[in-house]
Amino acid sequence: MSTCHVKYTLVSRAVWSRFLPGRLVTHRLLGVCLWLLLAAAQAGDLAWKEVIERARERAAAPYQPEPARVPDWLLELDYPAWQDIRFDPSGALWAGQELPFSVRFHHPGSIYRQPVAIREVDEGQARALHFEPQQFFYGPGADRQRVPGDLGYAGFTVYAQKDGNWQPVLEFLGGSFMRAGAPLTAAGARARALAIDTALPSGEEFPVFTDFWLLRPAARAGSLVIYALLDSPRVSGAYRIELMPGAKAVTQVRSQLFFREAVNKLGLGPLSSMFWYGENSPAADDYRPEVHSSDGLLLQAGTRWLWRPLANLPRFDLQTLPLAAGDGYGLMQRDREFDHYQDIDAAYQQAPGVFLRPRKGFGPGSLELLELPVGDGFNQNVLAYFVPGRTFAAGDHLTLEYDIFWGAPEPGPRTGRVLATRSAPLPGETGITQYQIDFGPLEQSDKPQRTAIDIDGGTLR
Repeated sequence: MSTCHVKYTLVSRAVWSRFLPGRLVTHRLLGVCLWLLLAAAQAGDLAWKEVIERARERAAAPYQPEPARVPDWLLELDYPAWQDIRFDPSGALWAGQELPFSVRFHHPGSIYRQPVAIREVDEGQARALHFEPQQFFYGPGADRQRVPGDLGYAGFTVYAQKDGNWQPVLEFLGGSFMRAGAPLTAAGARARALAIDTALPSGEEFPVFTDFWLLRPAARAGSLVIYALLDSPRVSGAYRIELMPGAKAVTQVRSQLFFREAVNKLGLGPLSSMFWYGENSPAADDYRPEVHSSDGLLLQAGTRWLWRPLANLPRFDLQTLPLAAGDGYGLMQRDREFDHYQDIDAAYQQAPGVFLRPRKGFGPGSLELLELPVGDGFNQNVLAYFVPGRTFAAGDHLTLEYDIFWGAPEPGPRTGRVLATRSAPLPGETGITQYQIDFGPLEQSDKPQRTAIDIDGGTLR
């Protein structure tokens, strides 16, 4: 769907009727409208082709990292001091223009070290959006007079109107991270554009978004289109992301990847989240009963739905699960009880789940679940991503299409879901672990329910 804004004037039928018969007027007006819509679509397609060509050209040239432009004193700000720098909502892109979306921007600093280039596309024409210090309110930890006028933005948040109020629904901030919701909350899972060499001894390569194009929406548009340019030492890519907000937000992702150098392990559709502790782990020295943005991995395997609870283990853990073409996966927050978290600010009980459904380009392969040990709730220590059953050489090209669903309800059956998993050593026994699994209500049936239990890597007793 194209959201390029089209400026045109409809002439009233009364005026047209002086010159043309009524039926012909209707057909002419219909033809004009169709022509205008086609022109808007073609303008959007042209901009998208230009982004693809930029990615192709980058991949054909040696990698050039973006130069650092953020002063050291801004990078030394702690996270609360950075949060005190707030964008003025009155200066939001498209504010006061009676459009369904507006955009607010983020200030570089603290952990957000690399500004990005952002442009608006209107009627097929792109114009750069320029950073200005006066667009922000600065807290006591930052001096506006020391901020460079050409610093650039760290990222942006998209707002949508609901019941006359603006709500944040989509955010791009840091690396290639994206998160959405209805609306966004302080906590929640995120999506990344790409993962390269994750969990390998050689270390991980982090592709980043360097450029964005925001397509001006029509007055009654139900979606917003964003183009993004991705780059890393070995891969460059063009991304088209279409946001459809609602009770369950959807982002449709279409991308073209170009390989500058060979990649032996590529992670497609990475989803990340935070899990510190929950029912299945010892409580930390903290006032909150549980701290996590997601509590399990949901996997669709054909007609079966599998649930794997997350854990914060003493050491690095990597699990590989088979995944057929078309199967989906997600990081979900099933525990929705405030009493289980007791955190007013983070509101973990409201954290949206995220589920990815592949459409094109994934092919046969496997899903990897990476869990890193953490001692606090500040880091994204859980990553789920799809690894294709092939490698990629320099000069290769890959087309990807997938949809990401944010929020509740989660996909799959509502009955018999695993709600909580607990484990503990069996008292008086060595090397024996006792598990308790809580299920939701089962389906109504005249036949008695039977449980089939399979054990992999141990013995059932």
